[in-house]
Amino acid sequence: MKSTHKAWRLHAHNDLRFDKVETPSPAPDGVLVAIEAGMVLSYTGKVLSGTVPYSLPPMPFVPGTNAIARVIATGENVTHVRSGDRVFLSPHLRGDVPDPEPPQILIGLTATVTTPAALAMQARWRDGVFAEIAHWPAACVTPLNGLDDKPATELIGLAKLIVPFGGLQRCGLRGGDTIIINGASGYFGSGAVMLAVAMGAGRVVTVGRKQAALESLREAFGPRVIPAVVSGDPAKDLAIIRHAAGGGADVALDLLGSAKSTSTTLSSLRALKRGGRLVLMGSAEVPLELSFREMLANDWEVVGQFMYARTAPGQLAALAATGLLDFGKIVVTTFKLADFRQAVDAAALMQGLDLTAVVP
Repeated sequence: MKSTHKAWRLHAHNDLRFDKVETPSPAPDGVLVAIEAGMVLSYTGKVLSGTVPYSLPPMPFVPGTNAIARVIATGENVTHVRSGDRVFLSPHLRGDVPDPEPPQILIGLTATVTTPAALAMQARWRDGVFAEIAHWPAACVTPLNGLDDKPATELIGLAKLIVPFGGLQRCGLRGGDTIIINGASGYFGSGAVMLAVAMGAGRVVTVGRKQAALESLREAFGPRVIPAVVSGDPAKDLAIIRHAAGGGADVALDLLGSAKSTSTTLSSLRALKRGGRLVLMGSAEVPLELSFREMLANDWEVVGQFMYARTAPGQLAALAATGLLDFGKIVVTTFKLADFRQAVDAAALMQGLDLTAVVP
């Protein structure tokens, strides 16, 4: 094993350097991996410049969240993976403590709540995946059994799918259900469409404003995908979504990003059948104004969901191993690690099924 490796580190906002750093030995609860492909989020440039209000790790740190990797070495307390295993790295680390609200962070990105315990966790596991080698907590390393024959540039699609997979699990999506996906043409929304079809949804109503983008999802994933092109007019949008849903949907997943209006979110809620559930995973700059009368009369649930369950990466990998996910539908653009800056620029332009990755 090399004593040093190359890594991109943020020393201050807008001060990104390609450093040579010492390669650590794994902690007792850690795993040392060689990165095969790392996903670049569309807003990575905003993270690096400090224009998003994130609680970043102590600087300098290596940014980057999800990756496909190979295990180099494991800590003495690690038993579920071993040297040579191909693995998926998740950034969602939770404190292993008997607490109903354990601290949690996203490695290489942010502490979601800045409690002393979360900040201490972030200081210990500060470095992300934009490097040749990463040291990762074993709790966030999932073996990719049955997927060794696929190139890392395909498997990195798991990084695009894992967040919407958590949302679909929280929806309680069952085979034959009709699901509404609001923000379907977006980065995570398009992944949700792909997953909903693979998980057996009877009808996937794709809500968005770009007709061509929604039609392309139907072409990619088949006739169970029903576009619902909306305009922001609540009355018209509700009729359009209800019609696309065949009268009403069982569940809905909202994946809008930094929305300036919650109009289509409310229309998606109102297009649910009685007893339906809306899961919120996106973001909006304005409140979601709910009617007590409507909520009670329809037995609706509105649920917030951050990321995904601990077991979700393994369950998603198992779904992929069955062949139900066609990674060829995801358009992956790769950059060498040394060209990370260009990858950040390219990621900012992603649409729909696009994915940007760096490959050391």
